[in-house]
Amino acid sequence: MNVGNRTLPSTSHRDLVIVRAGDNSLHRGWGANDPNCEFDLIVSYFGSDPSAFRLPHENRVDYKGGKWDGIHALLSQQPELLDRYQYICLPDDDLEADRATIEAMFTNMRRLGLHIGQPSLTLDSYYSHLPFLRCKSFEFRLVDTIEIMAPCLRADVAAKMLPLFKNSMSGFGLDLLWTRLAEENHGTSAVFDALPVRHTRPVGAHLATTMLKTGRTPHNEYRQLASQYGFGEFFPLSYEAVDRKGRRWRSKPMIGLRMVADYLLDRKAFRQANRLMELLWRLLRRQYSKSVDLSQIILKP
Repeated sequence: MNVGNRTLPSTSHRDLVIVRAGDNSLHRGWGANDPNCEFDLIVSYFGSDPSAFRLPHENRVDYKGGKWDGIHALLSQQPELLDRYQYICLPDDDLEADRATIEAMFTNMRRLGLHIGQPSLTLDSYYSHLPFLRCKSFEFRLVDTIEIMAPCLRADVAAKMLPLFKNSMSGFGLDLLWTRLAEENHGTSAVFDALPVRHTRPVGAHLATTMLKTGRTPHNEYRQLASQYGFGEFFPLSYEAVDRKGRRWRSKPMIGLRMVADYLLDRKAFRQANRLMELLWRLLRRQYSKSVDLSQIILKP
């Protein structure tokens, strides 16, 4: 392990991207090398090539293991990062994104005063949860959960969650906690439909192989947190939204209907379309019948 081998140069940037990167990481397409880039980048490398990702703007550090234990190692070794930056984005390394999208996400996080948010996914992405795919009618949706693929956390939220990162390779279960840390959590987490990124590889393929070597599984990590904090299934609900004309939607069922209509109209664009009708029906049922719970969760020491 070598997570403290690179100190970021002094900048005036308020935002940081940390990517846990393998040899095929796509982060060089994110625009951090542009002299006008408004965020800093740290590449936390889990590969074995001593020459990989040594460009000055990449700020490489090394750590074997999973995504979240690697992020814990970095932020524990360099806790000043949590004071230096206002928002920290933690994307997977197989996301196609550009500088404009990433910067716009940080800008909108600040504008809306969010604690945590994420970009949406393009319809041709590999995905785990249908409601995080881009819904073209909306600018953004307020949601009760944020997935682990590309969360953007306010630094104080990252600091509160950091102890839980230590024993988590997969991050499963973290996504049901970090939207519920404050006394009032309504309106503090959102998915940005107008800011989509593309997930290019099947979900969890590399992670599952890595975890099996340690005798762990993502689902075991989820069950452990679920037993500690008493939550159930992961299914994101969109409870408010702002559409492309600036109108605010406050009816959860109507948001669900609009999402289903958009996805049906664009169903030919889906990469994973084999179970689409089943997933759309499930989304609609949840939007109609499931209540939003954003009550505060107190993390255990």
